[in-house]
Amino acid sequence: MIKKILMAHDGSDNGHRALDLAAELSSKLGAELSLVHVLMHGRPAKELVRIAEVEHMVETAHREFFPDVAYTSGGAFRALDAADPENRTGRVIAALGDQLMHRAEERCGDLGVKIAQTSIRSGDYADEILEAAESASADMIVLGSRGLGPVKRTVLGSVSQKVLHHAPQTVVIVK
Repeated sequence: MIKKILMAHDGSDNGHRALDLAAELSSKLGAELSLVHVLMHGRPAKELVRIAEVEHMVETAHREFFPDVAYTSGGAFRALDAADPENRTGRVIAALGDQLMHRAEERCGDLGVKIAQTSIRSGDYADEILEAAESASADMIVLGSRGLGPVKRTVLGSVSQKVLHHAPQTVVIVK
């Protein structure tokens, strides 16, 4: 019986569909739902900006961390890509992670599901998801397949493949 579900949210379109499915499963099964997001440290700056712009979060993060500088589209890429002696990139990535989790919690609330716990982690994506599932005593992991590699729509993303192959829990991957 599924009593605890861990949803790994990355902000992608498939991640949003996975979030909706996890909320529906939680509601129908009466299972506790927890959310985890693994920060995107080490990702290429263009990918971070693309994901954030899709989420309409770059402008918000820009206002928070660069309040005296007017936001222009594409300016976030320069901010993330520039040499960063003050570790602004890390702060921006953390702020985007916080916003993503906040929006995920709101979405679950809109669907009538209360989140038991949330966590934001940093490290290898799959390893962190697996550790979060163990920590939450999850019976099921739900995540979206990103497939960001060169063969995008043909195979699962490397993170979802690793989670699928190494998790002792039931794993649901949403495409």
